[in-house]
Amino acid sequence: MAFPKITHGKRRKIKWLLYFLGLWASLHCAYVAYDGLHDYPGKADVAIILGNPVFEDGSLSPWLKGRVEAALELYKTGRVKMIFASGGSKGSPIPEGDAMKKYLIDKGVSSKDIIADNHGENSYLTAKDFITLNDSLHFSSAIVVSSFYHITRCKYIIKKLGFKNVEGFASHHYFSNDAYGLFREFFAFYKYMLWY
Repeated sequence: MAFPKITHGKRRKIKWLLYFLGLWASLHCAYVAYDGLHDYPGKADVAIILGNPVFEDGSLSPWLKGRVEAALELYKTGRVKMIFASGGSKGSPIPEGDAMKKYLIDKGVSSKDIIADNHGENSYLTAKDFITLNDSLHFSSAIVVSSFYHITRCKYIIKKLGFKNVEGFASHHYFSNDAYGLFREFFAFYKYMLWY
């Protein structure tokens, strides 16, 4: 079977399309990095921690620990009153929400100030669970806490579901795979824009 020949004109169009996509992805990733690395300096009613893996012994992975430590900083400095710790439970001996809650209690946070959500298998489900919870608790402001490259998408989906007053505060722990996470966010953001 013969493949159709790509003409010089078509090659030029493909080349320009690839340039455009590359530029678009670069600008998007630059904005996401800028947004995620500029922490909100103010206060809010609640910090929303986005989950990450928990080890077999129930200890937090370094990625998750960085996020929880950032939320702990907000709480200890009086910048949030409560913490919504949201993560999944698949493939973990201890659900992420429960593991985060235990870590925070061990660090001196009152258990009444922590809400553990073990159904936040992804950013959308965390946002959805938070919106449902907020129907009864009536928070007026929130700070999303996650890895820097994840902040923009988390704020976007929470706002899309109807909670508009949300800011970001990133983990101050950085890892070699953050570059991959930033690149992946380009595709994840537009998936969230189109899918949810």
